[in-house]
Amino acid sequence: MVIQNNSGGQQPGATPGLRPHKVTNAQCDRELILVWLGDKSATTQVSYHSTVSKFIEFIAKPLSEVKLEDLQLWERGLKARFKLTTVANKVLVIKSLFSFGVKTGYLAFNVGSFLKTPKAKETIAERILDVSDVRGLIKYGVKNERDRLMLSLMYGCGLRVSEVIGLTWDDFKKHGDGGKATVFGKGSKTRIVLIPDRLWQQVKEFEKYHRVNQWVFVSCNDNQMERSVVHRMIKRACKRAGIDERASAHWLRHSHASHSLEAGCNLRLLQQSLGHASVTTTERYLHISPDTGSSQFIEF
Repeated sequence: MVIQNNSGGQQPGATPGLRPHKVTNAQCDRELILVWLGDKSATTQVSYHSTVSKFIEFIAKPLSEVKLEDLQLWERGLKARFKLTTVANKVLVIKSLFSFGVKTGYLAFNVGSFLKTPKAKETIAERILDVSDVRGLIKYGVKNERDRLMLSLMYGCGLRVSEVIGLTWDDFKKHGDGGKATVFGKGSKTRIVLIPDRLWQQVKEFEKYHRVNQWVFVSCNDNQMERSVVHRMIKRACKRAGIDERASAHWLRHSHASHSLEAGCNLRLLQQSLGHASVTTTERYLHISPDTGSSQFIEF
């Protein structure tokens, strides 16, 4: 897939001579996209580039010539093939690109602002495992200590797959009776995650017998593990443990958040631990349990 080398032109409906001051040297769509992706994490760059490449292949014209009808036709095609949550994510990516093009002065008009983001039904409650399921997954779903520790860290500390496979032994430090880890999260942001004492003992025991290089989790050839390997491992583990085979690594993170709040964790503390940029993201976990509500605290 080749992204066209067309520069942004004056959009119909834009007043001549009022284009914003151009703050980028991008001379074509391909160069603009590279600048737009520049400050994003490696994982996000791959995902966004894939979405944009397929979008441009479908549209078959420069960004400066895209009309609202083009966007609507593209969105209808997505809805015919993907779940609404996936469609919403792809739409947000394209809207972000057009917004960036206008802000940098490359595009004269933001046609993406007229495309509404589909509202997907909140399904996060369906992606929360029971504590018993989590325990069964960790105890019966995996066959080696490496995979068991990975699952334990994803659930016990709410880590993303990319954060787990990115851990090095130097990231771990002793802290009280347990430990702590410096985690490199989305957007190249770092945060400190506390590791409870029982899980810390697992980490140290694993290090004693399985440390081979700087990476905590390595593949069979002693290289850093890849995300796809972890995802396949979790699918196999779910099957062995008799758990919903739709479950993924992120289900463990969701479960960590939900179970923490149910146990009394402060919302802001959870936001910090999970590395959410906005507390609004964390607040999603406040509404997933039908067994709790503010009415329980009212007496009359």
